[in-house]
Amino acid sequence: MELWTEYEGRTIDGAFPLTKLIRPEGRSAFFSTSNSVGGPTVIRLIESHFDDEEILVRWRGIQVLNHPNLVKLIQFGQVTLDETSLVYAVMESVDANLAEILAERRLTMQETKQIATSLLTALEALHSNGFVHEHIEPANVLAVGEAIKLRSDCIRETPEGREGRELKSKDVHDFAVVLLQSLTQKKTLEEARRDLPLEEPYDEIVAKGISGEWGLAEIAKALRSESEVRVEARPVAVSERMAVSERMAASEGLAAAAVELPSYPTERVRLPAEEASGGIDGRRLAIGLGAMLLLLLVVFFVRGRASKSGAVQANATVPAIPTEASDAAAGPAPEVPAVEPGAAAVPDVAASAAPVATNNSAGLWRVVAFTYSHEAQAQEKAASLAAKHSDWKPEVFTPNGRAPYLVTVGGTMSREDAFALVKKERGQGLPHDSYAQNYRR
Repeated sequence: MELWTEYEGRTIDGAFPLTKLIRPEGRSAFFSTSNSVGGPTVIRLIESHFDDEEILVRWRGIQVLNHPNLVKLIQFGQVTLDETSLVYAVMESVDANLAEILAERRLTMQETKQIATSLLTALEALHSNGFVHEHIEPANVLAVGEAIKLRSDCIRETPEGREGRELKSKDVHDFAVVLLQSLTQKKTLEEARRDLPLEEPYDEIVAKGISGEWGLAEIAKALRSESEVRVEARPVAVSERMAVSERMAASEGLAAAAVELPSYPTERVRLPAEEASGGIDGRRLAIGLGAMLLLLLVVFFVRGRASKSGAVQANATVPAIPTEASDAAAGPAPEVPAVEPGAAAVPDVAASAAPVATNNSAGLWRVVAFTYSHEAQAQEKAASLAAKHSDWKPEVFTPNGRAPYLVTVGGTMSREDAFALVKKERGQGLPHDSYAQNYRR
């Protein structure tokens, strides 16, 4: 496909101009645009790999949930630009991401409490409605006005069985790591040993959340039992401190530079002020009341989605190996892998780019390591891999005789062998966003 920069100046659905490319990420890219009332925001474009409807179904799920701690998707849909099929999502405007402030300082206990309660309710809503996030990291924790919200365009449906349980546990693990980073600016307990033990209840929440001993229910109980923090003088909220910095910068004639995202473009970090009272109980009560009102809508959504996708599910197996989603792929690790020049990253949704065979044991499963828009680039990458890892048996495969061109390893195999190969070879240098998929021609 064309370079993403060549789309600058185009308009999506006659309403959302692609003002400037913010960041390309494989088959996905973020552009600055304006929302329905003319305010600046972000639009994400994803090149379709036969999975348009799968992506849109997930986004409809976010729309139906309408959760106060998930970033709203103003509009989404499908378009075609220069004979390239794309899906797009326009996000609500955000003010900050947590990664920026942690690059400068740690959060206070009250600020961490706001992060913890907000992410907890968002994850509870996702997990109880058949979704997992997989990409919980500071860059995806966003401030929208006075609310803390979790990025929502990269969620996926929860696979059944063991894989689904493992992905939910990974969400809890990553949630605990975010709290550790908020309090210590460190990513592991080993790195943060000088700051240990943490204050209650975060000492247990972080340690047991990372180890997998605790799930969301235990974390929620610990946060509910947290005693109110008493302070003699009200501390200045993060948003107020940043507002002071903004006024100082303006008086010195300094422009506020926008920060280019991994997730969304931001200007300054304005985390919301601490909650005056109520803590987690008040928030959970409000969410519970709202959930009661949304229950019928959710039921109808789930039934509608099930009936619409029933035929596909009868003949398809959802890959259990996720792909990286901070760009276009969902992976077991939240970091974004380097994308080869000219390559398109693997999908950020569980569904593959091609129809799947009806028999899991048919031996048509493949492990996809790289995706390219041009066959010559795919062949070059396969040759390079063969020179370094001849035992991988890399080859170029296309499900439909044209782009995308997939660089696969190991040939065709059974489902179990494909998943085992992904797990094994990641430790030997296979990209983290590699995935297993069942194909038929």
